[in-house]
Parts: sequence; structure tokens; C-alpha cells
Amino acid sequence: MKQKLPVETPVYLFLGFLESGKTKFIQETLEDPRFSSGEKTLLLVMEEGEEEYETIKFAMPESVRLEVIEDKSQLTEEYLAKLQEECGAERVVVEYNGMWLVEDFFAAMPEGWMINQVMTFFDAQTVLGYNANMRQLVFDKIQNTQLVVFNRYAEGMDKMPLHKLVRGISRRCDIVYERVD
Repeated sequence: MKQKLPVETPVYLFLGFLESGKTKFIQETLEDPRFSSGEKTLLLVMEEGEEEYETIKFAMPESVRLEVIEDKSQLTEEYLAKLQEECGAERVVVEYNGMWLVEDFFAAMPEGWMINQVMTFFDAQTVLGYNANMRQLVFDKIQNTQLVVFNRYAEGMDKMPLHKLVRGISRRCDIVYERVD
């Protein structure tokens, strides 16, 4: 018997470059029983860095299906719908590849997938270098986000260049500075 999927599937989209803190944040979120109370979750990992998921630590590990998407050619509406149907996911959490444009994900979203939240993570130590060399990719990650998190913000760093970077692209999102400790 085919499982009935929700009419609207909330999607939590985590953006940023390699080693920006996406995996750690998602890990901590899925460990939190306030976020994970049994909903079947499809965790799409499109970028693998140093951090790896410890699924056994998730609040409800049996309700999360982790799928790695290694190649952008897999990013199709048909494939994503198939993954959702196979696990009966009621929501989708996406760790997106920082080198891919977000519009490619939006174009591949199956019918009924609704963006619930977009968060963007940057390493405060390296983001200005990324912006100098790959401005379009930085712009792409900030333009639709609701929250920008600057990880590894060190005591004494000047916030103004980071603040101006975000505000030059979006005035709607919140900005958080996370210290190293």
C-alpha cells in the first residue's frame, strides 16, 4: 500500500561553503527533541566535508533517512520525489553544496515542497576572500536567506565588513556572529 505524503512538505535549506558549520548545526538540530519528535525526515547531503553525521545521536534516528547527492545531475524533481516517497518523508532537510547555485535546487523541487526556512553559514575568517573571488556564489547564498550565521567570529574582528556584505545583498535577513568558543 502506497504511503500518503503530505500535500505540503516543509523544506529546511542550509546554505554555505565547505567547512562553514552547516553539518554541525544540522546535527545539533536533529539531536534536539523539540525539532525531532518523530516526523519522518529526508536529510539530503549535497556536500561532504570534515564533519560527518552521527545519526545514532539524532533524537529520533529511526525517523531520519540520510541520502547523499554527489552529482548535480541527480538534482531532478523525479529523483527527489522518489527519495521522499521511498521513506515517506514529512519534511526535508537539505545541506546544499556551496558551489551550486540555489536556483538549481528550486527548479528541482517536487510539487508540494515548500521552503520553510533558509539559513546561510559562513566562516567569518574566510568569507571576505570568497566574496572577493566568487562574488556571484556569495550573493546567491545570501539573497533568499532568512538568517546569516558567521561562524568562527574571533574577538576583536571588525563586524562592519561582514555586516556590509550581507546588507548590500539583503536587508531582510538576521545576522548572527558565533564566536570560536
